[in-house]
Amino acid sequence: MTRHTDDLRVECYLRGDTYGTYDRQQAVLQRVDALESEGVLADADVDASWQRIRTPEQDSRDDAVETYEEFREWAATNGYSLEPAFERRQRSYVGTDVVHDVVVFPLVSVAVYESNDLVAVLPSSDEDGQIHFGVQDCLDALEAGETGWLEQFSRIGVDRVEPRLAATV
Repeated sequence: MTRHTDDLRVECYLRGDTYGTYDRQQAVLQRVDALESEGVLADADVDASWQRIRTPEQDSRDDAVETYEEFREWAATNGYSLEPAFERRQRSYVGTDVVHDVVVFPLVSVAVYESNDLVAVLPSSDEDGQIHFGVQDCLDALEAGETGWLEQFSRIGVDRVEPRLAATV
């Protein structure tokens, strides 16, 4: 089933602290840009600066933490997990007793929105950690004009129609 919408938008996050992934990330970026220029997406925003973020008690980058929490709420609502693609862990600092909880974003992740609804977060996995919905799957479907697959997900309302991130690419 193909559903046309003028409100479908994508936020694409490219992790900026990795090496040897430039070509792969650029290929995704080119596909997202093409979908926007062809009118499949009303808007596409890309950020390549996100790396590790701390939990709310410790992070001054509120937008990053709020975005992760938004993604986590979507995953919980749909019975999926963001792990193993998104990794939450503790980070310590050599020579100190300081330990922070951090979230590591995957090399590439995509959030699909329609108006004020978060429709999908990719990649996402089941309780066994098996990826069921990946970034490539999403882009393939959008390029083929298929948006009906998004109907299988429960949407969550968000308080924004613009991304929290500042596009850096």
